[in-house]
Amino acid sequence: MKRWLLPALLLAEVVLFTAIGGPAFHSVADVVQYFRSYFGDLLVQSAPVLLLGFGMTLVLMTAGIDLSVGSMVALVACVMASRPAGPEFWWTAVPLGLALGAALGFTNGALIAFLDIPPIIATLGTMIFYRGLCFVVMGDLEKAPFVEVPGYEWWGQFWGAMLLVAVVFLAGGGYFRRSRWRQEILMLGGNRVAARYAGIPPERRICQVYTLMGLLAFLAALTFTARNSSVSASSLTGLELHVIVAVVLGGTRVQGGAGTLVGTFLGVLLIAVLDEGLRGAAVWGDQHLPFKISHLEFILMGVLLVAGVWLNMRSLESRPRKAAPAKAAS
Repeated sequence: MKRWLLPALLLAEVVLFTAIGGPAFHSVADVVQYFRSYFGDLLVQSAPVLLLGFGMTLVLMTAGIDLSVGSMVALVACVMASRPAGPEFWWTAVPLGLALGAALGFTNGALIAFLDIPPIIATLGTMIFYRGLCFVVMGDLEKAPFVEVPGYEWWGQFWGAMLLVAVVFLAGGGYFRRSRWRQEILMLGGNRVAARYAGIPPERRICQVYTLMGLLAFLAALTFTARNSSVSASSLTGLELHVIVAVVLGGTRVQGGAGTLVGTFLGVLLIAVLDEGLRGAAVWGDQHLPFKISHLEFILMGVLLVAGVWLNMRSLESRPRKAAPAKAAS
């Protein structure tokens, strides 16, 4: 039943918010055109969260967490924005952003793997540290060199953003599903001691997962800056909340040892529809209610996060346990 819960909630959200803030439909063609445009814009807008959600799923599978993803994306974007615009941006700023994303992710992994700092503390510290570096790089300015880079805006449009998402989820997810690496990560999250006895190097795998998170932060920065054209030191504050809630709602356990990329994809769409729907409903609600509907977003996301953890725990408890083998009669 839990398998159908997310699609049912997603459908209910779309129907509810379309009824509240959607246009009047006069034909089937109007419906098709509206939802084609609606989901196209929604997917492009959600591309950074989708890319980061892939990495966060793997991180949570290892029983870790990464609170620094928003700061990482912002720092990569700020560093790229500090480079000169023009055609040379592609071989100066973009490779620099790629290397920086990998380095930031590896730093998180090294703190956790080699210094044995709990993931929530390590990434909380780097979240603050990386955000501070954003202000060191940018100050109080907002820069927009991306509009002067030939072809850069394509990565923020539908086909460019969806190409990145498709490569990550279809190609990367397909390889991950069949790879031994997935089994090792699941075992690492389920029982680290048993994983070590099975010959799995925990430190190496943790560094690999967090480095991948950094590389995906670079791709998220690419799609974000291509769509928004500018960046400041305070950009993407709170992005980590959207990513974590979406992944947990998708069925990935915060205790590690289980996760699903399909669930993550649906969880991201659920949060995106909620966010977009509340903005559309605000036009009606702010005139008739004593509070702003847009202020409900964080309340609902908090409820969804707790509900997602609870549902994941319930599904774990409801799994049938293998019966112990009967002792032979003496």
